[in-house]
Amino acid sequence: MTTPRQTQNRAKHWNARIAEASNDQERAGVWYDACRTLARQAERDGKPDLWRALTATLHDFYKRNGG
Repeated sequence: MTTPRQTQNRAKHWNARIAEASNDQERAGVWYDACRTLARQAERDGKPDLWRALTATLHDFYKRNGG
């Protein structure tokens, strides 16, 4: 269970990382890291299906963009 304080701290962390990114490639890397972090947390919380959802989203992105 995530507390509101944890959610605020997480938002501060990722917003700071996005602000530090100097281009879209770096911002994409930050969001990729953020998504992987969420998937790991969900797995620890007993919800491993988030990995499957992330995989499907990334695969769809790949297919839509010429892969």
